[in-house]
Amino acid sequence: MSTTGLRVAVVGASLGGLSAANVLRRLGVQVEVFEAFPHGFHRRGGALGAVDTSLLSRIRGSDAGPVRPIRGHGHFYGDLWAYLYEALPPDSVHFGVDIDQVERADTDSPALYAHEKLRSFDLVIGADGGASSVRRYVTAQTPSYAGYTVWRGLVPTDGIDGPPSGRRTVAGIAYETLGFPCAGPDGGAMWNCGVYMATPESEVAVPTRNRQVGKPLKRVPDWFVPFTAALFGARNGRFWEACARLGKVSPHAVWELASDRVVNRRIALLGDAAHMASPRTGAGAYTAMVDAVVLGEALVRSSSVDHALALYNTDTVHRGRQLFARSRGAADAFAPEGRTVRSPEQVLRELTAQS
Repeated sequence: MSTTGLRVAVVGASLGGLSAANVLRRLGVQVEVFEAFPHGFHRRGGALGAVDTSLLSRIRGSDAGPVRPIRGHGHFYGDLWAYLYEALPPDSVHFGVDIDQVERADTDSPALYAHEKLRSFDLVIGADGGASSVRRYVTAQTPSYAGYTVWRGLVPTDGIDGPPSGRRTVAGIAYETLGFPCAGPDGGAMWNCGVYMATPESEVAVPTRNRQVGKPLKRVPDWFVPFTAALFGARNGRFWEACARLGKVSPHAVWELASDRVVNRRIALLGDAAHMASPRTGAGAYTAMVDAVVLGEALVRSSSVDHALALYNTDTVHRGRQLFARSRGAADAFAPEGRTVRSPEQVLRELTAQS
């Protein structure tokens, strides 16, 4: 079918949303992206340890102007975001537009309020992350807490002995710290690190729309550095103390989701809005970008938009279930079923009492 002139709204301008916009634009689609945050993500986020750069190039295309270099191992999120954003016409991505509802969701012309005006589209794509506002128009499913949290750290490498490395099992539950170097937003080397720790659900925050733009803590809890030292040794404790003092540290609860459907009429879900998994899978951003490619291929292969969306739904639901199974495998170590999840503070008290 011809996709020229098709009108598509993408809600959310993270990697998945921009990937969809790039793929659709190259098919002749009139695509607009609406992002709640007031500006771009050039300098936000941490690093992705493994990136399929050939997939990125395929999404962006070769006719979009100069190619921004994607630097080294541990690719900085902001670099990847800019690589996709700069291939789009500036007026096609609208920042500071919070889409919290879809009008006429049960028709072939769903509509959004944007810039105080109701606008109709042939397709609305929810790429608005873990706490998606669009998801409820497609499925009643919501993310479930995996039982553990990743504390992420980002700090310049100069003068800091890193990265952290250690793993310990306490009462049948694994705790781990690890990291790798990456290029930061200004080109300097940074340590991108994490601590995986079981945490009761009562102590975690619900998923935000975009996990890359969560605010770092102004002050880490008093237990955090002693906890890392008690579990993984003094060197790791010193690293996390330096990271908290000279960089940024923020907790990210792990939520999981494998939607039973990702399409309803002319509304489709993509990325974290459709499926969420542990960072241990290494597949969050990658899967969102694959979603965009699969949607584009379905449109090219199909005789109608509805047929294309049916193909996209089947493929994406299947891949989401596979990803969920991999994520559950990680939870077997960090929050095994049947084990009582204790707070890190309680674990620290027990370790201190034993020493």
